[in-house]
Amino acid sequence: MKNWDLMIGIDHHICWPPGAPLPLPKPVPYVTVMVLNGLQPLTPMLAPTSQTFYGLTVQRGSDIGPGIPHIGPPSILTPLDVLFSSSVSYFGASAYTHEGQPCAAALLVAVGLNANCQEPVSLPTGLVLCVTTHFTWMSPFDILFGFACMIFDAALEFAGQNAANWASGFVTRQVMNPIGAKISAKMASRTAAKNAAKNAGSSATSTAAKKAPPAQSWQSARPSGQPGKTAPTAGGHRPQTARLPKKKEILLDMVKDIFFDLGMEAPMSLVHMLGMELLSLSGIEEFGAPREQPQAGS
Repeated sequence: MKNWDLMIGIDHHICWPPGAPLPLPKPVPYVTVMVLNGLQPLTPMLAPTSQTFYGLTVQRGSDIGPGIPHIGPPSILTPLDVLFSSSVSYFGASAYTHEGQPCAAALLVAVGLNANCQEPVSLPTGLVLCVTTHFTWMSPFDILFGFACMIFDAALEFAGQNAANWASGFVTRQVMNPIGAKISAKMASRTAAKNAAKNAGSSATSTAAKKAPPAQSWQSARPSGQPGKTAPTAGGHRPQTARLPKKKEILLDMVKDIFFDLGMEAPMSLVHMLGMELLSLSGIEEFGAPREQPQAGS
C-alpha cells in the first residue's frame, strides 16, 4: 500500500440537524474519502526510504487520522467527526519490513480493508484502492493478527464508553445529587419562612372567618371509588413525561465520548510492535515467512 492510495468508506455517525432541539435517534451514513497520506504527519506511518514508482510504502498500523471529509446530511457535529476521524490499516506482511516495521498490504489483493472510526465502535468499512507496484504474501498469522487487533480495539472502545457512562452516573449520584438536595432544602426553608410571615398578619382575620357561619355552604362532591381511597387529582390520568436533556448537555456528553475514544485509540503501531516483540522472544518462527538466504562464502 502506498501513501497516495485512495480510501473510500461509509461511516455511521450521530446526526444533529441545525436548528433541531435533539439529535436523530440513530446514526446515519456518511461517505468518507481521503488518501492514506492524510492531512497531517502525526498518525500516518510511512517509510520515506522505501519510495516506489508513485509513492511511499505504508507501514502496518498506519492511521489516516484527523481531517477525513464526511459527506452526508448536514449536522452540527460534522466538524467534530472530521476533527477526530480515524482510518487504520490493520493488515500487512510481517516478513517484509520497511524501516523496521511490517508493510501494510491489501487484504483483498488490490483492495485494502481499513477500520474507520464511527458509532458505536470502529468497523472495517473503509476500502482502499491499491494501484500497487509490488505484491507481497501475507501469512495466515498476519491475517489473524490484523483481525485480532481490530477486535481488541473495538472492545476497548466499547468498554471505554460504558466506563465513561458509569463514571458520569456515579458522579451524578454521589456528588451532584447531595449538593442539589442541600440547595433545595435551603430554598424550601426560606420559602417556608416567607409564607409563615405572610400568614402571621392574617391569622386574626382567618379565625374570625372560621367562627362566623357562612351564608350558604356548598358540600364538595364525594370522591368515587372504594372507601378509604382518595380521588385522583386533576390531570393525574395524563402520563408524566421525562425532562428532555438540554442541547448543551447532549453536546458536552458527545464531546466527552469523542475525547475518551481519542484517548483509547493509541497508535496501532504500538500494539503491533508489542506483538512482534513477544513473537520474536518466544522463538516461534512465523508461518509463511521467506526462508533466510545463506550468505556468500559460508
